[in-house]
Amino acid sequence: MTKLLYQHVALALFFSLSLFLSPVQDLNAADEDPTTITSLQLSVAEDGNCTLTVDSREIAESHEREDVKGEEIKLDAFGDAQVTKLDDGRLNVSYDFETIKDATQLLPSFLNEQAKRQLSQSLSIDEDEGVLVLTPGKAKKVQVPLPRMLRPPFSIRVDLLGHTEGMLQVTARPGGNLIGVSVHGKNTPEKNASAGDVRVFSRSAKSKEFDSLLKVNHPKSVKNEYQFKVDPDSINKNTMIAIAYFGDLPFAVKQIEITGKFPPSFGINLKQIGNRIIAQQVFAGAAQEAGIRKGDVLLSVDGEKVSNVDEALKALSDCELGKEVVLKVQRYGKDREIKVTPL
Repeated sequence: MTKLLYQHVALALFFSLSLFLSPVQDLNAADEDPTTITSLQLSVAEDGNCTLTVDSREIAESHEREDVKGEEIKLDAFGDAQVTKLDDGRLNVSYDFETIKDATQLLPSFLNEQAKRQLSQSLSIDEDEGVLVLTPGKAKKVQVPLPRMLRPPFSIRVDLLGHTEGMLQVTARPGGNLIGVSVHGKNTPEKNASAGDVRVFSRSAKSKEFDSLLKVNHPKSVKNEYQFKVDPDSINKNTMIAIAYFGDLPFAVKQIEITGKFPPSFGINLKQIGNRIIAQQVFAGAAQEAGIRKGDVLLSVDGEKVSNVDEALKALSDCELGKEVVLKVQRYGKDREIKVTPL
């Protein structure tokens, strides 16, 4: 996955979210004693089978977790988050806001400075409560892309102090496709939604139409799993996860847990010229620090020869985040091997 592609996805996320996130309408009154959502988890399998787990029990019950079995590791890409490498090679990354004090750790590194400044104004840590606070601006919404892309099978879990107001939305964007989950409280901006409504929708990159995959009203004080299915071909791509909140009041997130395969970032934009794979651009990052230069011809990735850009991108994506690999390149007609540790 090249850094340029990350940037394109980020721009698409920020400037086209309005295409699929429901516009804020006049707020609707709802039940005076609405369902309080305390935890939400979206799990997506490689075969397209998906599970949405919604919990409205007390926090003590809904925030209970099974022990994550694996090796605890430290990766700078995730800041102060707790990272566990699972037996299947995926990573479990837990952002606990009782220990994380810097909200900017949630901002993707590929965002430009202006986007980071804008998002930083809407994010803060309440150290007394141990929560991440999303504060809506004048448009009554906050949209936060999470730091890294990932690939299926993956899951994202969001633990809350209690969602009763406005609308919480979790979206997964594999390539140009979309899976969206909306959870509604009282005063939701959706005209036709009520407190406790849970809706799942999707949209293909080739279509402007949304498909409704799930629509339920989640009851109080229960934990339910809801099943739905998406086209497996539509999700077998690097996926950007984002959290959005629509409403008037600040919104508190206790913990975010993400499990999946996180493609590494080398910071190289590759181009096919004849039968050669050229480093057309080398951005600030792993490859540049290791000594890869613009104009280098990529020959192999960790001993695996690559003959076209698609093969090269796949080989780079299959590398392990934080683990050194050897890129063989040709420069000025001379072959050389360069060790790179992807970020």
